[in-house]
Amino acid sequence: MLRSLLWGDSAAEKESLLVKIRKHPFRFLIIVLCLINITLIAINIGLWVIAAYQKLFFAADFTSFYTGFYLVRVGEGKNLYDNVLQSFYQQQFMGGMTFEGGVLQYANPPFIAILFSPLSFFRLDIAFYVWTVMQVGLLIWCLVRLNQVFHPWEKQERIVLIITILAFWPLTNSLLLGQFSILLLLCVVQLYEYMKNSSFIKAGVWLALMTVKPQTLLIPGMMTLNKRYWRVAATAAIAGLVLFVSSSIILGIHPWIQYIHSLRALGSYFGKYGVDPKTEYTFRGVLSNILGNSQGNQVNSISIIVLLIGMMIVWFIWRKDIPQNNPKFRLYFAFTIFLSVFFSLHLNPHDSLLLVFPAAIFYDYLRQGDHPRNAYSIILLISPMVFFLTAFTEINVFGIILPPIILMMIIMVWIIKYMIMEYRSDQIYLLSNNS
Repeated sequence: MLRSLLWGDSAAEKESLLVKIRKHPFRFLIIVLCLINITLIAINIGLWVIAAYQKLFFAADFTSFYTGFYLVRVGEGKNLYDNVLQSFYQQQFMGGMTFEGGVLQYANPPFIAILFSPLSFFRLDIAFYVWTVMQVGLLIWCLVRLNQVFHPWEKQERIVLIITILAFWPLTNSLLLGQFSILLLLCVVQLYEYMKNSSFIKAGVWLALMTVKPQTLLIPGMMTLNKRYWRVAATAAIAGLVLFVSSSIILGIHPWIQYIHSLRALGSYFGKYGVDPKTEYTFRGVLSNILGNSQGNQVNSISIIVLLIGMMIVWFIWRKDIPQNNPKFRLYFAFTIFLSVFFSLHLNPHDSLLLVFPAAIFYDYLRQGDHPRNAYSIILLISPMVFFLTAFTEINVFGIILPPIILMMIIMVWIIKYMIMEYRSDQIYLLSNNS
């Protein structure tokens, strides 16, 4: 496949390498970047194997999930968010060791702990490997769906996309930590595909599943509050109500009250209990680096205001009737998910895996509209390297901005540029019809 990117016929294959490079410099650059990303895939696999060999997974985020699963199974579900109780059991699971701050809090909705409580029948280490197999299954499902979503692309383009995704550090980081990032990515892919195909009930169910991390739901939910997609919002609300009622029947309503308190407390943590906004690729993360963790109240206040503004912007651009076959549907969906990630009040680096889909959708928009996309392709292909280096170095621009933030801003500006072009095109069309 990589060879076919550089030359496509037998006559070209007979040419010398230098001639091929001079004739197709962009294709050669694509091959080089793909080879680098394939190397990153090998490195990422090696890091996972080393972590498994050194038995480091007990210190991963999955331990907090496992604690929640275990509490529900042993009948302590009503005290699901009790930090003292969580700390007690975590010390048992970890052989007397503890996390920094004494506990790694379970901070997901009660229905998640109920759903996966059978995993706690296994030992922590065995449960982690079972969990990893489940995550790999979700990843395969996600890649298959992406291949279906972008079936009009050339085969080489789809393979390059898969290579880029597999090399993306947030994916490996999510597998190392045992996180929900792959599920969130699948939710976004399914939401897009079902909205695009007018399967609004199915789209609503996948939107509701994003409540596994409710902060990822706020901005995407706003694009459904209009006359075309209201059934998505209604279905999500009903599905959410079902999850709430069913979990309350099993555990009572008290865990939900505790959960709300735990979310508020989580937002107040700056540099403790495993929460460090400075590492996040979000607006809140940038503010934390500028103002410092000591100014957490100001950071949160400004971040909430910006989030609300982002929600209103998304509602505003989707309020008009945007048919699924309109190029603006892809463009606006990409903008919405990017904004959701960047304006999130709490989104750890591994959850930046969500960026994969809007980045690919925007490429699809450029491709379908026959817009220039070579430079954008390079941005996408260097992203795995940038995220990987940021994870293992202390590179900061001006000491406050992480390199992935710069990449995200470049893509956001790119998207906004085409949104403005689409708006101007609509205005010209309306003027020509009125004249």
